[in-house]
Amino acid sequence: MINRKYLISELTKRGRRSVVNIGMVALVTTILICVTLLSGALEKAFQAPLNDIGANITVQKSGDVPEQMAGPVLPCSVAPITNQQRIEIEQLPGIQSVSQAVLFWDFSEDVFQIVVGMNATDKAGPALLRSAVLEGRMLTETDTEKALAEIVWAEQNSIGIGDNVTIGGESFIIAGLVDASQISQIGTANLYIPLQEAQLIASKAAGVKEIHSFEPQDSNILFIQADRDKTEDLAEQIREMLGEKTSVATPDSFKQLLGSMFNLTQRFSALISGMVFFLAMLLVVRNASAAIAERTKEIGTMKAVGWTGADIRTQLLAENGLYIFIGTVLGVFGGVLAAWGFSHITIAIPVPWDMAPIPHFLPGGAEQLFRKVQLQMDFSPQLLVLCCAVPVLLGLGTVWSAGRAVSRLQTSEVLRYE
Repeated sequence: MINRKYLISELTKRGRRSVVNIGMVALVTTILICVTLLSGALEKAFQAPLNDIGANITVQKSGDVPEQMAGPVLPCSVAPITNQQRIEIEQLPGIQSVSQAVLFWDFSEDVFQIVVGMNATDKAGPALLRSAVLEGRMLTETDTEKALAEIVWAEQNSIGIGDNVTIGGESFIIAGLVDASQISQIGTANLYIPLQEAQLIASKAAGVKEIHSFEPQDSNILFIQADRDKTEDLAEQIREMLGEKTSVATPDSFKQLLGSMFNLTQRFSALISGMVFFLAMLLVVRNASAAIAERTKEIGTMKAVGWTGADIRTQLLAENGLYIFIGTVLGVFGGVLAAWGFSHITIAIPVPWDMAPIPHFLPGGAEQLFRKVQLQMDFSPQLLVLCCAVPVLLGLGTVWSAGRAVSRLQTSEVLRYE
């Protein structure tokens, strides 16, 4: 039976020891929650650039550019991917869908423009601009000689709905204006046209033929939706299929761009949590064991007045259980408070130039592009159970073990401590 009066007395009159024990458990719990939440938030942040375009893998091949920039040309980062290669990728186990795009630079009529050809009904890639149409309408599967214009570029060039633009020598009517900033910088352009028309323009362009063999069914960017647990394995298979000049981007690609600190934090969060927990729990064990050892005389006296070993162990468990409960509650509160603070942090994830190629000779062409992501802290019942149960179980186990050892004292040993 627990002596409540004695329990409260131990908590209040041994203030220093109580504060140390409670504070240590609170610190352990707070750190475990923070590291776990931060790791999860970084994982989501790394996925953001690809999630923006509905994919978790993008595929490009690098090549060369013609000596003279005239008419439609392919940037060096988007060499052709043949239709047969696309079909082989679609058949890999774990691939859910593959969306094609054709990106090219157009230097026609003393005007430079970045153009992307897309299927308007695709599940990934520029087709997601359907949710970013500001004026006019989205392209449809049956559209021909129609185009979408990026709103900022359109305003700079005084282009509106119904206006004609020339792309690769062909005339297109602007059907809609879109805000490309609402999706990732990956594969964005000034103008968007139907995929088949972009394929025909690229296949006939002299600047493309000079360097590449581009057939009317080929593409040069693939946006892939794949099983998340197979993403990295699929990326490696695609690299092997398409050769060493292939660039396959996954969430891990963005982790590497952020540097070793972010990479280590995300990859070794479990190890970091384990080390912090182990070191902190050593102090908890030491403090609990020292506190019980200091009370040997007191425990011997308790046995002398009729307390059984079970009574003493129960009382010790109640005292330390109270420390751990209070410490855990404070730790969870501290973790929630820290998570709230982290949720206001925004990190800038670099987007490689080859995923959003702009000629270096244009204003801003050499600038590093970033996707700004606000960290999202998602609590889960499993996280709270883990962070609360581990200190409780280890702390109670330590106290029980030490309590059993001390409670075995014979009543006659009380005289040794007079």
